[in-house]
Amino acid sequence: MDSRLDQQKRLAAFKSPFADERLVVESFEGTEGLSELFEFRVLALSREATIDFDQALGRSCSVGLRGSHGETRHFSGIAVEAEAIGRRGDLFAYRFVLRPSLWLLTRTSNCAIWHRKTAIEIIEEVLRKREIDFRKALSGDFPCLDYCVQYRESDFAFVSRLMEQHGVYYFFEHSEDGARLVLADSASSHGALPNTPTIEYAGKEFGSIHAKARRLYGWSSNRKLQTGKVTLRDYNFATPNADMSGEANATERYDKSTLEYYDYPGKYEQRNIGKYYARIRLEAAQAGDYRRFVDGDAADFFPGGLVSVTRHPTDEENKQYLIARCTHRFAMEAYRSGARADARPYEGSYELHPSDRPFRAPLATPKPMIHGPQTAKVVARKGKDSEEIDVDDDGYGRVMVRFYWDRDDLRSCWVRVAQMWAGAKWGGQFIPRVGMEVVVEFLEGDPDRPLIVGAVYNKDNGLPYCLPANKTQSGVKSNSSTGGNGYNELMFEDAKLQEKIRLHAERDLESTIEHAETREIGERFETPVGQSSRKTTIKMGDDELNVMSGDRKVTIASEDKLTVGMSREATIAMSDKTTVGANQNVTVGGEQTTQAGGAITIQAGGEVTIMAGATITLVAGVSIVLQAGGATFTVGPGVINAVGPMMVPGPLKAVGVVAPVP
Repeated sequence: MDSRLDQQKRLAAFKSPFADERLVVESFEGTEGLSELFEFRVLALSREATIDFDQALGRSCSVGLRGSHGETRHFSGIAVEAEAIGRRGDLFAYRFVLRPSLWLLTRTSNCAIWHRKTAIEIIEEVLRKREIDFRKALSGDFPCLDYCVQYRESDFAFVSRLMEQHGVYYFFEHSEDGARLVLADSASSHGALPNTPTIEYAGKEFGSIHAKARRLYGWSSNRKLQTGKVTLRDYNFATPNADMSGEANATERYDKSTLEYYDYPGKYEQRNIGKYYARIRLEAAQAGDYRRFVDGDAADFFPGGLVSVTRHPTDEENKQYLIARCTHRFAMEAYRSGARADARPYEGSYELHPSDRPFRAPLATPKPMIHGPQTAKVVARKGKDSEEIDVDDDGYGRVMVRFYWDRDDLRSCWVRVAQMWAGAKWGGQFIPRVGMEVVVEFLEGDPDRPLIVGAVYNKDNGLPYCLPANKTQSGVKSNSSTGGNGYNELMFEDAKLQEKIRLHAERDLESTIEHAETREIGERFETPVGQSSRKTTIKMGDDELNVMSGDRKVTIASEDKLTVGMSREATIAMSDKTTVGANQNVTVGGEQTTQAGGAITIQAGGEVTIMAGATITLVAGVSIVLQAGGATFTVGPGVINAVGPMMVPGPLKAVGVVAPVP
């Protein structure tokens, strides 16, 4: 038996991947709208009891409705659902659901990063990657997004929220071969209907798809109270004191028409962009006002087309409209009856939007939130992969990271790093280094606004103090850059009876004390210096060392040099002992006085020489005794005694002697 059914003379024809006329249309209904994924439901008949649905799913199908002037309105889409629903007499019924190729993006999910692109550039990239047929009918300028993240959301949700945020909406142009996506943002994006640029209002139910002229009937005009003001606000750390408010106001003047919608953060970095986003939000809210709801038999109506209405009894209604939404219903009698196709005519319901008012899609697609922190790896920017520490050139201490969910080996934006303090040229400063695993939070849960709040260790980056052996140790230990092999450290040991603080400087240690330094040492103070030198400079003020109880010992392996700019005074409560292994020289620029409460003894293993440029004066309270070579020479009160051999080569002259030598 021939499995074909004749649909050549019928008003509706179904084109599918199956053989021609293997499936024919019994009924059709569909809904399509601006920024909506259309859905066409086709009820088809066949002589075959079974059909291989794999031949249809994911492939293009279309329904063509023929008009009275020979034109055909096509409803094309991808078959996404197929169902066998039983018999219709000696035929078998099947239902197919057609959706746009854009619908396929709802069956995806991805995580991706974009840098320095506009929303439209990002959308284009996604659509091309998914092989979506589209064209742009855009007239606006779009801000550049420094950093944009798609996070665990479908491609459809991602491009939808970008379009909604930037005032872009879409519709479809249908042909027998498929449905092309059109991106729009203004009235200039639309053109008049090719076959029905003007349509009459009939005032009652009228006509069919065979009528010579299309008609509208069942007209209703709708108004809705909407938000009358949108105010957005945000913060930019680069201009922390700038007014970042963006505002837009509607022109309606009914009561309560100034209700304000306020939101923070507005998700922008410049005030003019905030005003742009505020205007888009206001126009999206206002777009739901001034709608017209009508019925008719205009099968060629499609969302995105412009049509002018005439002969409405209210003159204000006779104007041009943008078709915002359509519902189509079409049914045919059984093919075996041979009935005329207009026995069950086409009927439609439509939403019309005044073309002189901006249309915007509602901001209905939520942006995904990241609930809680993530970890990421610090990386260097492109071209500086060999850098161990790579920070932004703006002086904010920002670094780049690579998230572990990123499959494209991309870098994040420059990410700020939370510090324990952050004042005006004071606070903490620890810059995460390339290779570190850091903890990243997201402001308001926004994937586009990461913030580094800490760092964690992993298998590659171990702790500085081995655990559990050193579990009582804590501190900060750095690594010399570049190449390592050195470190600075402040370590605390808290083990009982082993408590200590260790300070290590890989090279130099600078300590500046503006006023006073006090150190209290319970037992001993050791300052070992290795192969290097130690230099202490006090730029202004005094240096005082007090040993309250105990001894002070200084051992110097080589030389000891002391330079005093003015006076030097040493007070010793008890004994003072100086031992010199070789020579000792004392040079005094002025006078030298040695005073002792008891005796003074000068003992030399060799000679003692006293030299004076002028006079040598010896003053004694009782006597002066000179002994040498067995002779004694005594000068006493009024007398001079000499004992032992004496030789006086010349005349002896007594000076200041009262009594002569006996």
